[in-house]
Amino acid sequence: MMTSIENIRIKDFKIKVLLGITFFFTLILIFRLFYLQIFNYKSIAQRAQYSTSRISILVAPRGIIFDRNGKILATNKQSISVIVYPNKLKTLKEKLAAYNNLTKILKTNDTKLRKTLLRLPANAPLPIRLQSNISIKEAIQIVEKQNLLPGINIQQEPIRYYPYGSLAAHVIGYISQINKHELAKRPNRKLGDLVGKYGIENLFDDILRGKDGKIIVEVDRLGKPIDPDYEHAVIHIEPTLGKNIYLTLDLDLQKATEEALKSTNVSSAAIVVNPNTGEVLALASYPAFDPNIFTKPLSTSIWRNLLAQKAFLNRAILGYVPGSIWKPITLITALDSMVVKPNERLHVSEAIYLGNTRFGDWTSKEGIYSLEECLAWSRDTAFYQLGRRLTPEQIKKWGVKLGAGRKTGIELLGEEKGIVPDEKWKKEKLHEPWYPGNTLHYAIGQSFLLVTPTQVARIYSGIATGSKIPKLQLIKKIYNHEKNLQVAETFQIDQNLLKVVKKGLEMCVDSGTGQAAKLENIKVAGKTGSAEIPGAGKTHGWFAAYAPAENPEVVVIAITEKAGHGGTVAAPIVKKILEKYFKIEKS
Repeated sequence: MMTSIENIRIKDFKIKVLLGITFFFTLILIFRLFYLQIFNYKSIAQRAQYSTSRISILVAPRGIIFDRNGKILATNKQSISVIVYPNKLKTLKEKLAAYNNLTKILKTNDTKLRKTLLRLPANAPLPIRLQSNISIKEAIQIVEKQNLLPGINIQQEPIRYYPYGSLAAHVIGYISQINKHELAKRPNRKLGDLVGKYGIENLFDDILRGKDGKIIVEVDRLGKPIDPDYEHAVIHIEPTLGKNIYLTLDLDLQKATEEALKSTNVSSAAIVVNPNTGEVLALASYPAFDPNIFTKPLSTSIWRNLLAQKAFLNRAILGYVPGSIWKPITLITALDSMVVKPNERLHVSEAIYLGNTRFGDWTSKEGIYSLEECLAWSRDTAFYQLGRRLTPEQIKKWGVKLGAGRKTGIELLGEEKGIVPDEKWKKEKLHEPWYPGNTLHYAIGQSFLLVTPTQVARIYSGIATGSKIPKLQLIKKIYNHEKNLQVAETFQIDQNLLKVVKKGLEMCVDSGTGQAAKLENIKVAGKTGSAEIPGAGKTHGWFAAYAPAENPEVVVIAITEKAGHGGTVAAPIVKKILEKYFKIEKS
């Protein structure tokens, strides 16, 4: 009897345990189904869709870049790209096989292609661009060898096209495939995307880019498209075009500016500005690059050649020693500080001495010159005398007030700030005291001074207008929205004092060192500059000008690296640009 009761109890216990285990696993199954159906529904549905669909990206055409008159500077054209579906290449072996077969077809950068394939995100369903702008011959070979290239396909898409090649390249920039560093900073982009790398293309990439569309084609178990007549066989989402941008540049003036720089065959830059608005009408740097070459993989030899030429340097926004184009600031400072009178005349000669140190002039011609003549003939010994009467702080005050040592507002990345030194600066940066001789060099635009051509454009705009220093501007309109002009800075000075400076600049072109920039029937005011660079041999040549002198409507700045005197090399560049601006037939 006791044994029978014990057996019944054991049997009941086993049943209860079995029921408990069954109930426990049933709960797990219910919770799992609940999680998959409710919380993970979107992901699973997407996965199911991707397994029964083939997705093609419809690349949005980038916005067109125009000049101020509506002439196209950057547009798009149809091209063929190679794409890969990462979820079709899951193993390293498959990726390396695709790489080996593609390199037999494509003219490409093998290293870059290999890195891209090996970095493909696992199981990513969306196609990734491997290479843009391939030839029709290459596209045909890829289609013919589909059995050797699983997951590899081709697609038509718009590619960037620059109809004038290198024209305004340092302003417009170029596009190329995103790199891993950019990808880390821009999570909304994916491997293989084309992004702006330089200039306006870079700075306004999100505006120009637009939004891609897609085509989703449902396929059967063999990967073949279902009958297009089937109601849900195709989902078509149109791309959203990028917004157009209008620049302040004038295409014809830009061409003339670049041709003038090329004619010297030396590294150089020029900028043309409306002094009343700050609009940049032309900005060029030489040597330049053709942005069209970046739509395909770049060969090592071409890349090295561009680097050797320093073709990517936008010299218009780099800092240079200004030399004598700084002298108008020294003269303004001296007049405003009342250390010299407007009608004062100075004795100029071959050199002056400060203690035992000789400070030479560029010419040995001796005489008694008016302040206007000293500026027109760029007489160093006259400005050394002014420097003796001034402090570096006084010179710096007017330099900074007119725009030196400060960003100009121009919509370009990489603009240098320059240096406008004084005693405090030298002590902090060089750990040395300021010597009287430093001020003499400062007065003629040497010393530790650095300014950019863009800053010089603002300085001479201030002199030209007599009271207003505009912020520089490259963007005229985005889509249908006009960009408002930035508020100009203003300064006050006795216009009778400024007349001395302006008269000297006019005389510089009429009868002084800048005669190579003289125009018939239009009075030009300007200043030559020859900046000495230690160990560089020849000087950097500058010329800064505005015209017409009596009612300025354009400022032109040119710099030529290690090319000699500004009046010999830079002034003729400015003359060619002014001839184009005023539509004067070249003599």
